[in-house]
Amino acid sequence: MMTTDEDVVWVCQYCGVQNSVWVDLTIDGKQDFVEDCRICCRPNHIIVTTDNESHLYVESRPSDE
Repeated sequence: MMTTDEDVVWVCQYCGVQNSVWVDLTIDGKQDFVEDCRICCRPNHIIVTTDNESHLYVESRPSDE
């Protein structure tokens, strides 16, 4: 059975706190969005990608990049 959604963890690039966000895994390829940190409220650019073997990769960047 394939998972269609998941909470993923990302680290705020401003304060270093771990955050989580729900992603829809039925979307192929790369998901790219901005999410505010739950502690410092600064926006982070979140990039979620999957490869051909269904591995999930999460990257966070400062939103001003």
